[in-house]
Amino acid sequence: MYLSSTDIQGPIKKICVMLAAAEFLVGGLANGFIGLVNFIDWVKTRRVYSIDLILTVLAVSRIIFMGSFTSIIIMNSYLDLYADGNPSYLEHLWNLSNHVSSWFGTCLSIFYFLKITTFSHPAFLWLKWRINKVVLGMMVISFLISLLINLPMTEKINEIYKILAEYKNKANGTHKMQINKSHKQIFFFFLIFYHMEGFFPFGVSIISCFLLVFSLWRHTQQITASRNVSTEVHKKTMKSMVSFLFLYLLYHLGIIMANVSYVFFESTPAVFLSMLIAATYPLAHSIILIKENNKLRQAFLSIVWQLKHCF
Repeated sequence: MYLSSTDIQGPIKKICVMLAAAEFLVGGLANGFIGLVNFIDWVKTRRVYSIDLILTVLAVSRIIFMGSFTSIIIMNSYLDLYADGNPSYLEHLWNLSNHVSSWFGTCLSIFYFLKITTFSHPAFLWLKWRINKVVLGMMVISFLISLLINLPMTEKINEIYKILAEYKNKANGTHKMQINKSHKQIFFFFLIFYHMEGFFPFGVSIISCFLLVFSLWRHTQQITASRNVSTEVHKKTMKSMVSFLFLYLLYHLGIIMANVSYVFFESTPAVFLSMLIAATYPLAHSIILIKENNKLRQAFLSIVWQLKHCF
């Protein structure tokens, strides 16, 4: 989104920059930790598991997403980056990493769905037996889809940005208001159409999470009282998936709020605050992954224990 640094003043600018930097720092450390632990495990065992591969590529895409987003906020806060209407490579990088991370998050939810649920349908059993190939194929296809859709759509939106920037520079008064009003609907249509790619993996995640929670709930109801440990594990998994779904919903609401604020209200602070809300999804979800994954949790506790004894 082409934003002007003149729209961000005083405390709001500082708050946006500080929050973006804090989110990038915490999110970068969390996702970097996930990638580093899995990489070290690969070197030691010389084996790559599907779940570790998904978590690693998801962590890398989120680091790029949060890094490019933070850079855009900082550069727009202190530099009029888009004054001439020309796009920045950060814009392309943010859009691509945004869509890729959404697809990889969906691949993770599908992996949990196939791995944990117990349905007897033949199609489900066929997918469950080939879970590694299915997940790997989905990751490759989702990346290609994001690449093929993101690049041409981003270029098309950039052309609209340039046209609007030229109109705003040349027009004034009533003519400027008429131009802005006539282009807002077209502009908003292209933005919504562009972000519709992210709604498809969101819908798939909702379905897979719902089926997973339903399966776990049904299985938990069948467990006898003597198996309390298994019951607690299933309840813990259900809470994790519900938290993921809530954060994913918050992410898309932030994206929608940012587009509405930019097109109809032309409010740069509202856009940045909406995007900061959306950025809590990759941050908080990565922390949940570290907490719920046994290998990641043990590695984190080991680091905390070593730091505690060092100090």
